[in-house]
Amino acid sequence: MTRRFTGSRPNLRKSVWILPLLFVIRSETSVSASGIYGNGVGAEAMSMGGAEVAWAADPLSAMTANPAGLGFLENPEVDLGGEGAVLEGNFSKVGSGGALNSSPQALPEGAFGYPLKNWPVTFGLSIAPEASLLADWHFNDPLGGLNGTTSYGYQQNKSEVLLLRSALGVAVQVNSKLSFGVSLGLLYNDNELVAPYVFQNLQPATVNGAKTLLNLHTTGFGGDATVGMLFRATDTLQFGLFYQSESIINSSGDASGNPSAQLGGSFPFHYDAEVKNKFPQNASLGVSWKFHSKWRMAAQLDWVDWAHAFDTLHISMKNGNNAFLNNNVLGSSFRDNVPLNWSSEFVYRLGLEYDVTENIALRVGYSYGQSPVPDSTLTPMTAAITEHVFTAGIGYHWSHFKIDLAYQYYIPATQNVGTSALRSGEFANSSTTVSAHVLAISTGITF
Repeated sequence: MTRRFTGSRPNLRKSVWILPLLFVIRSETSVSASGIYGNGVGAEAMSMGGAEVAWAADPLSAMTANPAGLGFLENPEVDLGGEGAVLEGNFSKVGSGGALNSSPQALPEGAFGYPLKNWPVTFGLSIAPEASLLADWHFNDPLGGLNGTTSYGYQQNKSEVLLLRSALGVAVQVNSKLSFGVSLGLLYNDNELVAPYVFQNLQPATVNGAKTLLNLHTTGFGGDATVGMLFRATDTLQFGLFYQSESIINSSGDASGNPSAQLGGSFPFHYDAEVKNKFPQNASLGVSWKFHSKWRMAAQLDWVDWAHAFDTLHISMKNGNNAFLNNNVLGSSFRDNVPLNWSSEFVYRLGLEYDVTENIALRVGYSYGQSPVPDSTLTPMTAAITEHVFTAGIGYHWSHFKIDLAYQYYIPATQNVGTSALRSGEFANSSTTVSAHVLAISTGITF
């Protein structure tokens, strides 16, 4: 199935009128895999198990999987799409237990590519979800706190980490076989925690192990860079390389709560909050092989450096407004370092595409990545533990228009905690199971 459209090029003003729409939509997603990264962006890549680094034939794939793909773009193209997910899960522990909120969530995505006339240079612009973790649980708060007997009863336990990337990219086609590309990204990070919270490693160390109701929300901006190479060894065989830099985002916002059950009275508080998130460097190597006139296979290996990113979560609180807590318990300012201790992981991807006709293609895929979350720090709010993902999809193109659909099934994964490394041992001897269903649609128009 051909992935290059032909036709005359319009002027730039006629082809970018839709771009403002890409920057005004904002929602949340609830799927997590490969840590908190998904399996591909765009329905075509998602239906192939995310194995796209050696193909990247449209602006959306190029700007999210390998910017070198822009170099082989022949005409201006706009891609728009979105994905929705339903996450399912159960948490069990003696005296506690509950389930995930299974309400569907969605996120938009889009990209634009523009090859310069008479120059081997193509520019790209995109916005897409880079990573996400949304866990919205409801269960009885396990016993914990300073005395080991503190509980806030039936509570919402919600944790959100969202990373949205807007990027500008450029690629140079060296010759008919080789292209190099780079992109610079502006990252938007949104963090939220609504749950009973146990202080882990306070500085100053005053009441480590104390438990409070907490509602924390911070947002912030950062940046990163990607580089990629795409090599067409033959008309049917392509290789791709991709690297993305580490990024650090210092987000700020508010934190409020009340340690009523821990202290035996009502002590509402408010702090100015800061959260330091580090998102990992990652690299990919892939191959795309058209081994038959109707069949194409893609394979890919990803490496994600979680060990140097999600080792510790740094939270700072300033300007506390409760005089009693300021003078006797927490102080007006403090820092807490929450252990995560995630492991770096390899993710293996495989995709297969079959051209039913010149205009219709069927696709299936699979990906596997061992859970990076250790048992010792696992809680339902950090349960990015899915490992096996099966994918399928269909694509249709006609003239200057294409549409792709994809479905992903995250096989249920269960992880058990024996002895917890978190203070007060709330989640010791517990079990968490999660799975997900994801649907995606993408459209593209060339000019």
